[in-house]
Amino acid sequence: MDVGDGGFGEITVGGRVRLLGPGVVPAEAAQAEPLYVGEPAAIPVALPRQKARAEILSVLVRFPSGAVHRADLAIDDEDRASGSKTIEGVVSAEAGELHLFTTTRNDDGSVAQKGFVLQVRTRGTVQMYITPSFWTQSGVAGAPKFNFSLGRWECHAAVRWVNSMPMLVNLARRMTVRMTDAGTLVGTLAFDLSGPVTLLPGQTQYGTVITFHAPGSADFEIFRNAGDLTFEYSMSNDGFTPKDGQVWRTMREVGYNIIRVGDFTAAERAEYRRAAAEIASGIFRSRDMTVRGVELFRIEGTPEMEADKQRFRFIDSEAEIDELFSRYTMGDNAFLDAFFVEGMWDGSAGASNVNGPVDKQGPSSGILICRDADTVNLGQTFAHEAGHYLGLEHADEEDGCSDTDPASPNISDNFIFSRSRRDSTVVTGCQIDKMRRHGLVTTLTP
Repeated sequence: MDVGDGGFGEITVGGRVRLLGPGVVPAEAAQAEPLYVGEPAAIPVALPRQKARAEILSVLVRFPSGAVHRADLAIDDEDRASGSKTIEGVVSAEAGELHLFTTTRNDDGSVAQKGFVLQVRTRGTVQMYITPSFWTQSGVAGAPKFNFSLGRWECHAAVRWVNSMPMLVNLARRMTVRMTDAGTLVGTLAFDLSGPVTLLPGQTQYGTVITFHAPGSADFEIFRNAGDLTFEYSMSNDGFTPKDGQVWRTMREVGYNIIRVGDFTAAERAEYRRAAAEIASGIFRSRDMTVRGVELFRIEGTPEMEADKQRFRFIDSEAEIDELFSRYTMGDNAFLDAFFVEGMWDGSAGASNVNGPVDKQGPSSGILICRDADTVNLGQTFAHEAGHYLGLEHADEEDGCSDTDPASPNISDNFIFSRSRRDSTVVTGCQIDKMRRHGLVTTLTP
């Protein structure tokens, strides 16, 4: 089995210590050699002495990064004769504690469980790892939290120090955080931890760190308006300078109004709500933007609206699209107006102008989506047309993005490809950067 894991401050230094030198492991486990970052290792696990016949070894590995992997390994006669089963190809991307939990499953239905903690080291250095306490929906960036009582952004993270040296290392208390936006320095934070970080040989130590970002600072404004900052955390003392980087990103969202034009069954209405809330939102969530809708409207109820319902339920021309958008808007909120109709003259799934107005006035002030029995396709169309409104051209046209190559054989996987499929879900960094700057896109918190 090959196993791998791929990932002014306040701080409390943790006190959990493991002193596991090379070849030293907890009772009932055998470790032929120490574990090192990035190097495949074999971990022999002693089988329990029992009358029952061991058949399967179920393994759960929790890596220092927090990643978890599971596997079921068959136990053969050679394993039973040797009294152990070896887990092959264990690779950790980070130093620290590796937790190994095993369950031996026997032919009579009984089980035997064990747990071990092994130390993963780097070769001759001291390392520091930063892990956000809160993640964005994509899982690739930390999520800053807005403290409403104090009116500031806060970045909460767990920190882990690992000493792979055969000597005591004192990193002292000073931590520096260098903040950059697309490589440009925004600012630097420097602060003392609540206690010194003193690491014994082979020790892993834990703590937490919180950075504060107050109104008026450049970092506060970037979190509020743009979204991303890259932090480089570092400490330096005793000849060692451990450091680690982490991206912090505020979640973005765009609200939508569903405006029904025509006759739709209750089941259809439920499906187009799900298409927007789950499918379209899922496409954008990969880039830490989501869509949400709480407003549902319909064009009907008065003689004039009933006449418009009959006129616009099936769109016969581009001029009718422009007139529909001009006549109706939910202007009392900053949500995208999405008109659901029964069909269009040219068989298109939807329509939208590029970079629609924030005030939602005029002939370009909405998106059009046609009836579709396929909920996934309906959601993809919603995301596609919303992308146009938020400023995007088709990915296979001149869209001003260097990361959308029209000649790429995979360009049809892009969510805003001109002939996108129901499984076209790729959103590039340039595309999300353009969309999140539209006036209808906001942060999830002020």
